[in-house]
Amino acid sequence: MRLLLHPGHAKCGSTSIQRAIIRNRPGLADNRVVVPDPHLRLPGDAGFDPHGETPREFFRQVMENGGDTTSLRSRLASWQESPLWRDATFVISAENLINHLMGPIGEGIHRVLAEYFDDVQVIYYIRRQDDYLLSAWQQWGFKEGKSFAEYSQEALRRANPHYLAVGQAFGRLYGAAHVTVRPLQAEALRGGELLTDFFAHLVEDPSTLSFNQDRSNLSLNPFFCEILAGYQGLFRDIHDDRLKQRLIRTLGAGNELFQRERDFMDPEMARRIMAHHREENARLQQQFFPHVPFEAVFGDRDAGESDPAVRGRLSRDRAEQLQRRVIRDLLELLQSMPEGARSPA
Repeated sequence: MRLLLHPGHAKCGSTSIQRAIIRNRPGLADNRVVVPDPHLRLPGDAGFDPHGETPREFFRQVMENGGDTTSLRSRLASWQESPLWRDATFVISAENLINHLMGPIGEGIHRVLAEYFDDVQVIYYIRRQDDYLLSAWQQWGFKEGKSFAEYSQEALRRANPHYLAVGQAFGRLYGAAHVTVRPLQAEALRGGELLTDFFAHLVEDPSTLSFNQDRSNLSLNPFFCEILAGYQGLFRDIHDDRLKQRLIRTLGAGNELFQRERDFMDPEMARRIMAHHREENARLQQQFFPHVPFEAVFGDRDAGESDPAVRGRLSRDRAEQLQRRVIRDLLELLQSMPEGARSPA
């Protein structure tokens, strides 16, 4: 049996890959590529969910059970015994498979996977750290009441994200020749695009599959995140997405609240983040993708306005503009609602 293992990293295209995997389950099966359901069941197994997510939840339960791999071994043994899929390629995509990677729980899970498969290929996507930290803050950090500056400074102290350590750990577990690390840059991706690159590991012609190129896992506008960070108690925890989902339903995903803001990040902050990781990034590039120029992935970007006073004023102006438009949109929505719908229950 062959396994293509996609263990994340979070905020590095995982949602796009997983949605495409689920969307293309039938077409992949026609190519002898099997995508298990959330409980690691296969097509033909009792209770198999053809529309189910990838098995993050299964691995979460294994980890919460102290790394007891009994259930994992049982499922993989049933895969080995299935006459339908003996010559198939299996696909497992789950961001939490980098969790506990340096400890006995994570290592135990991966030792079991290595034991049951004749061939394991690991594909690990990364993104430059300034992009990653901004996206992670928009997903989680602002909900803790942290500004982006505060969040990124804390991340630098913890040397997060740990791409090199993760790549090397997978090399020790599966063999260095079985680990591919790809930065999310067009120069490093087959066809210049994430999904084409990923599915080229599975089928001869990825263009035969169906890809939805719409934005996945929408983030709130970073200027809006800075505003929300000032409201303590607004979120139950960092995974609380109720406000975002309500805004999507109410205003639509095309609203300015979900707009990317190219000029949000201070160029000096971006340089500081990338300089902090430069030595590690050089080792990462040399070990895993030496054919891709270092500067193409990790080099400085075109600087925007660099004067701190001017940038501060521009940021305040943009935040105020956003607030005014959001208030306008919500007032227009309220005016359009019937009187009864506006009254409290």
